[in-house]
Amino acid sequence: MKKGVSFNSFLLALLRIGMGLFFLYTAVMKVGDLGETAQFLTRSRLLPEAFSMPLACLGLSMEFVVGICLLLRFRYKGASLWGVVMTSVFLVLYAQAWARGLELSCNCMGSSHEIVNYPLDTGVRMLLLGAMLLLFWDACYREQMDQETRRLDFSEL
Repeated sequence: MKKGVSFNSFLLALLRIGMGLFFLYTAVMKVGDLGETAQFLTRSRLLPEAFSMPLACLGLSMEFVVGICLLLRFRYKGASLWGVVMTSVFLVLYAQAWARGLELSCNCMGSSHEIVNYPLDTGVRMLLLGAMLLLFWDACYREQMDQETRRLDFSEL
């Protein structure tokens, strides 16, 4: 490791890369079966069926964008914020389906499967949300540190 890089920074970079790969992997796995994602949104009965396919396409494109941005640390704060939003939305979808007793299957996390253990699936979504919140905190912290260390140079005036 480069001098001055702390173990915490290394772990956060590893988390950022892991989450970036996770978002890209799930997006690639959904490309061939986007209809399953749209059906999941329809079966959750939160919005009219007409919104399902556009929201599935939007979610897929956001997974690609967030994944690439996290991997490259490009627009890190915005990408991590969108990651928080996306994981929060899926957490709410699972929690409300569990509370309402709906039987859902989804094309999630790289596989299409029937949800049989809502507490486990909801817990996994909570862990993903926690990871994205940690990355968002890191992005905000880095931005603040960059602003504090920036100097104004008026030597050319």
